[in-house]
Amino acid sequence: MNLPIRIGVVALVLGAFGGAIAWLSGGQPARAAHGASAVRWESSAQCRECHQDVYDEWFGSHHQIAYTNPEVRDLSDDFRKEECMDCHLPRPLAVTGFGKRTLPRRTHFDEGVSCISCHLGPDGGILARNDRPEVPCQPQRSADFFAAEACASCHNQHGTTDQWRATHFAQQGTDCSSCHMPEVTRVRKDGSKRMGRKHVYEGGHDLATLKKAGVFDVRKDGDAVVMSLRNVGAGHNFPTEERHRAVDMMLRFVTAEGAGEWQRAWRFRQPYRDETTPINPGNASGENAQLPSGEQKDVRVPIPAGAIAVEARLWYRLTPFVGDADPKSSLLEERRVELQ
Repeated sequence: MNLPIRIGVVALVLGAFGGAIAWLSGGQPARAAHGASAVRWESSAQCRECHQDVYDEWFGSHHQIAYTNPEVRDLSDDFRKEECMDCHLPRPLAVTGFGKRTLPRRTHFDEGVSCISCHLGPDGGILARNDRPEVPCQPQRSADFFAAEACASCHNQHGTTDQWRATHFAQQGTDCSSCHMPEVTRVRKDGSKRMGRKHVYEGGHDLATLKKAGVFDVRKDGDAVVMSLRNVGAGHNFPTEERHRAVDMMLRFVTAEGAGEWQRAWRFRQPYRDETTPINPGNASGENAQLPSGEQKDVRVPIPAGAIAVEARLWYRLTPFVGDADPKSSLLEERRVELQ
């Protein structure tokens, strides 16, 4: 057997051996969408060359730091609560199934919820809103990819997607990306423009987004002060997601001698499973006190003798047991109403 033939035989044997190993390990041949390129998509870094602007938005977002975020690591007991890894370090959603519980991966820990988590299809190709066979990653259009079910894989663990389904936002077609991934204009390398989606995912950590959620009002009504909050901007409960989120209506009365102590008039929050004390007077033990989309809560507080004014504040808290001065508390609104 001459040398060229021997080389060919060896190459065939090695190829077959490699294919067998991949098959036995549950792997799949590395390729891009439509089978046009031998690329195995594994890391967001691979997307950076063509999508620098999108990468820059994602990098530093709460999706990107989902696994490394100190707040998350503290609340998950440094991920000793292993079920938290499912959503904070997820395998590609399309592989486990949109709307189904995700599974954790053991790679690229610093990428959290990455480009690959959302865009990798079960065939190894890239999913997107439109077919683009002319670009390097050759994305394929997938209606499931940009539907609310994609978000539900993680965000319905606390009922947020179900809350949205019960609102007028869902009925009119305003979905998760409408608010959390608003449209932006992107400029291609050739100078042309196209519509894209912002990849910062603003939500509970963004003050401007939080302020859009509710309308806060304080008024005098006879011998009482009425504080109210109406959920007008959130397409789900306010607050939503984790049980440690809280929204507090606080007030203090002012007399001729000065301002009194701050007191909480009402708290919007879902309690922890082991809590036995009701969130507010009038709530049952374990009752969810979040404010559903479109609803309003009014709270009457009697005016004490000598009060000449009332000061009121609306606070958002990332964890429930922190004070006003804590960085985890964000002041959303404040009012002063004269009572005389």
